[in-house]
Amino acid sequence: MAAIHLSKAMGGDLFLGFISAVAFATILAVVSGLTLAGATAVSHDLYAHCLKHGKASEQDEIRVSRFATLALGIAAIALGILFEKQNIAFMVGLAFAIAASANFPILFFSMFWEKLSTRGALVGGWVGLLSAVTMVILGPIVWVDILGNENAIFPYKYPALFSMSAGIICLIVVSLMDKSRGARDEREAFSDQYVRSMTGIGAEQASDH
Repeated sequence: MAAIHLSKAMGGDLFLGFISAVAFATILAVVSGLTLAGATAVSHDLYAHCLKHGKASEQDEIRVSRFATLALGIAAIALGILFEKQNIAFMVGLAFAIAASANFPILFFSMFWEKLSTRGALVGGWVGLLSAVTMVILGPIVWVDILGNENAIFPYKYPALFSMSAGIICLIVVSLMDKSRGARDEREAFSDQYVRSMTGIGAEQASDH
C-alpha cells in the first residue's frame, strides 16, 4: 500500500493505475506459481511416487493435479477468510524458517558432502521442519500476538538459527551412524553426482514424466 499511495502522490491517477496493474499482475503470477507448484507436488510426488510407486500414468497425474488445484484454491480462500483481520507477517518468517531448516541443509549437503545418506537427509529434514514450525508457534509472533498469551514460550521471533542447527546436527549424526547397504551405495555414487551437479554433464537429455 505504501507503493500505491506513493505512486498516487507522485504521478497522479495515471501512475497509480500503472502501479496497480503491476501489483495485480504480480499477485496473479505468485498465486498461479504457488498453485502450480502445490498441484505438481501432490500429483507427481505424493500421488505418482509415494502412493503409486512410480506406476501412475500421465493421465492420472493430470487428473489428480486438477483436483489438487481445486482443493488448494478452496483451502486458500477459506484461510483468507479465516485470517482476514489477522497480521499474517509471521507466515513470511515461517516460510523462510522452513526453507532454511528443512530444505537448505538437504540441498547443500547432498551437493557437497559425500557421507550424506537418504536416512540422514530424511531425519534432518523432518527435525528442521518440525522444530521450525514449533518454535514459530511458541514464539512471540503467534503465541503472544495472535493467540493472546502474556509471554512466549520460545523467546525469539525468528527461529531459523536454532531449527536449522538442529536439522543439520541430526542430518550429520544420522548419516554418520547409517551403515546400511543403501548408504554405502549412495556414498560410492557421490562423485558421479557431484560432477553432474557442478557441470551438468550427463543431464542433457530431458526425462519423460
